[in-house]
Amino acid sequence: MKKPQFLTNPVIFIFLLITASFLTILIFSFFRLPETSPAAGDHLFLRKLRDNISDELGYFGMMMIEMLPEDLVFTAFVPSDKAFSRDLGMKLNNSRPIKSSEDNDGDNNTYAVVSRIMGFAVVPYKIEEQDIKNDETASYASLSGFTLKIWKKRNGGGLVVNGVVTEKMGLKRGKIIVHTMDGVIMDSDFAESVASSTSQEDEEDDINRFNRESVV
Repeated sequence: MKKPQFLTNPVIFIFLLITASFLTILIFSFFRLPETSPAAGDHLFLRKLRDNISDELGYFGMMMIEMLPEDLVFTAFVPSDKAFSRDLGMKLNNSRPIKSSEDNDGDNNTYAVVSRIMGFAVVPYKIEEQDIKNDETASYASLSGFTLKIWKKRNGGGLVVNGVVTEKMGLKRGKIIVHTMDGVIMDSDFAESVASSTSQEDEEDDINRFNRESVV
């Protein structure tokens, strides 16, 4: 039987042997490659991006955004720090943030309140100003099923969501679009519970102030 040509020709045989060895090493190296860690520059960029949006949103707004996955599309109508303080009585130096009647008792239910607001004020769609036509009222269902009515401001740019106007628009974190609002988007039941809690805390503050003045 006649031998194959590559066995009788030493040059061809060596070439094929080297090629096969190279491919074998390449395949094993591919499967044993360590996971590539992000470059230091990428870390700095992401940290800067996070710091920028944190400065824009404030503590409670950033807490709300961090509850959402960045790799999915959402639009969040986040209350400004002023709105959190004015409409919900939530302040960083307040050891007892405002409570709703449906929240569990406890010294710190901030997370529960912020997550409740997130359910009202976040929709699983991309909504930017150009997506809303002039003289149009668009309807979207929030994560909790609450209906948001959105239209454009008549004077100047921006949107109005259930009567609450935007302060800043178009902040982005991953695929999340964030609009900062001059107010809190919530349903009537939650608004009533907030108002009731605010009245109760105001009464407690008045009593404590009266007691302190009496001691003096």
